[in-house]
Order: sequence, then C-alpha cells, then structure tokens
Amino acid sequence: MKKKIIVALTLIACTQSILAYADTATTTTASSTNATVSAPKKDYKLDATKEAAPAADSAAKKDTSWLSGFSGNFDLTSNYVFRGVSNSENLPAAQGGITYTFPIGLYLNVWGSNVKFTGTDATVELDTIIGWRGGIGDNFKYDINVDRYNYPGARELNYNELNILVNYRFIQASIGYSANAYNFHKTGIYYNGGINYDIPPQYIFNWQGMNFQALLGHYSLPRAAGNSYNDYNIALSKALNDTYTIMVQWVSTNGRQHMSPYDGSQIVGTFTANF
Repeated sequence: MKKKIIVALTLIACTQSILAYADTATTTTASSTNATVSAPKKDYKLDATKEAAPAADSAAKKDTSWLSGFSGNFDLTSNYVFRGVSNSENLPAAQGGITYTFPIGLYLNVWGSNVKFTGTDATVELDTIIGWRGGIGDNFKYDINVDRYNYPGARELNYNELNILVNYRFIQASIGYSANAYNFHKTGIYYNGGINYDIPPQYIFNWQGMNFQALLGHYSLPRAAGNSYNDYNIALSKALNDTYTIMVQWVSTNGRQHMSPYDGSQIVGTFTANF
C-alpha cells in the first residue's frame, strides 16, 4: 500500500513540473510579441497577481482572462500642455485613461482631462481612441491610431485626427493629420521628432527607470485656426516603483500662435499612477 502511494505522489509531482514549464514558455512568447510604443504603461497589478498564484494551472487561467487586457493611468499635472500650448490656461489638471488591448495589438482607449480655453464653455476633454500597435524585431515599434477629441458642453470644438508614431531604438517620430483641425473644416498636420531614451542605470548613479526625451514639433495649421508654429519639449522622468512615476519637463513654442502666456516657456511637473 505504501509503495502505491509513493508512486502516485511521484506521478503527480512530475505532471505539475511539466505543466509549470509549459506555462512559463507560453508567457515568455506572449510577452515578446506584444512590444508597444506610446502605449499605456505595463499592467503591473495584473503581473503581480500572476506571480502570487498558488499553482501553475491557476496562473494560466489568469493569463488567458479577458480582464488581463485592461490597463490605465491617472495623472496630476501642474499644467495640461498640448503641443506646446496650455489647454488649462496654465492651471493644474487631473487626467486619466483606461485602455483595453486585444492580443493582436488592437486597442481601445478613453482618456480625459479638465480643460480651460479662453472664450469657450469647454471644461472637459474626453478622447476616444482606436489604434493598433506592435513591433518589428527588438528595436522598431509603431502605434497607429484614430483619436476623436470630444469637448462636452462645447461640441463645436470636436474633431478627429489620425496619428502615427514610430520608434527605432531611441529615435522617435510622429505625425498627426486632421482634415478638420479644431473643427475649422481645414487640414492641420502636426510633425514631431527627436529622442526618447531609457537611460541605463550605470550612467546616472545606478538609478533605475530613468527616461529622457527631447522633441521638436511643427504644427501646420489653417489660417482660421491660427498661425503655424514650432514647439519644444525636454522631459526627464523617473519610475519610483512599479506603479508611480514622476516627470519634470520644459515646454515652449516660437510664439507664432500669439497666445501669450499660454504658449510661452513653462516648467511642468507630473505625477502618474499606473494600474
């Protein structure tokens, strides 16, 4: 009788080892094929739940759950600056978004912020986005999306825009195209490019999670929407842990929009919580 029990326990242990190995291999493959750029931050809470699972078969169930596609973030910023111009009249803003990403890279996103524009009744911006992101190899990443800018209470400002963002190593470039920029029924095109670099820890006091950006943009606008102009953005961010990030950035324009002080030089601080 004792021999039968020992044999049975041995078979069970071997089966569990095989299942655990298969689950690990599946998770590694999925992670390597879902590289993102300009995407919501990694869903650390879901990852932590997987790691705490008591058994390999339970972890596999969580990996395949449709809930694992959700991620989001919440920001507190000293100034909501969009393409070099303050959309909150240099006042603080609370912002947040939630994203659902399908395994093939297709995603749906809703993002909101308080806003304040001179001469309008707009108090809230609510963006609805559908996009597709992925990568080719380890160094090239892309994000293609259509953004609907919605302003409840000021629907005359609503418009759509197609955006394409690419990263190769630390070089970033993007373009935004709208056939109805700011709902003036005229074409507007935004070009942006520069450096988006994750700083290796050995270069800066062995600090983890440091990122540096230096970007130059040009917004080609119809005369009805104002003058075309350039904008500048230099930012340094630090991940405090798996959830929280802080960022300090300098933003400015060449002043051709004539919207002083809302298009002038600003130092902006942002605190982000990812979930």
